[in-house]
Amino acid sequence: MLKKLIALFFISTTAPAMAHLTWIEAGEQSLGLSTGHNFPAKEITVKGEYVQTIRCTTVVGELFELGFDAQSIRYVYPKKPANCVAQLKTTLIELTPAQGVQHFSENKVSKTLIDQVRAKQKFEEVYFKLAQIKPVLVGDPLYNKDIAQFVSKPDDPKTIYVYKNGEPVPNLPVGLEYPETPITLWSNTDAEGKVKLILQPTSKALLRTLITEQNGTGYKSQFLSVILEPQ
Repeated sequence: MLKKLIALFFISTTAPAMAHLTWIEAGEQSLGLSTGHNFPAKEITVKGEYVQTIRCTTVVGELFELGFDAQSIRYVYPKKPANCVAQLKTTLIELTPAQGVQHFSENKVSKTLIDQVRAKQKFEEVYFKLAQIKPVLVGDPLYNKDIAQFVSKPDDPKTIYVYKNGEPVPNLPVGLEYPETPITLWSNTDAEGKVKLILQPTSKALLRTLITEQNGTGYKSQFLSVILEPQ
């Protein structure tokens, strides 16, 4: 049912809706998951039925998982977290090739994959989203080698990297969604997976990226986001 609902949503809406951003809104006692075209303007609140897990750590590094049900729209902490990572359920997106090209183009997916989509009769993508409050420290209980994450290093805590499978992701387009600018500011990670910001935000902003690879005759993608607080 989930797969059908989300596939229908993506097919029936206009193409820009495919680029919905997702982020965590952290409060004092609970958090919410929001989606929208323009951060921080929320259009949809993500219900528990679409969420796989929400894992958090305390300021002393204790790991805990938030409980919720299908109708949840706020996810209550048993204690105030230092960081949380929310993973949405995986789904299959089915689009026309033209919609697939626009979806990939808006997320700066490689030209090679975009050209492949143009030549296809249909577009299929296995897709999930991961949202973080902060970059995850490599070696922290929230660090997960099996998926992509925005991370920091113990010896370089102020620099943000993208890691997947325990390795840096080089030359990856990363978008900065900053309310003070009318467009997404894109830059590529360097050879060490380091995120190079075009500007330093003076108010809350969002970093986001889409990591895509071939998966049989279709594609497998992960959307990734993290909140940036002004330094």
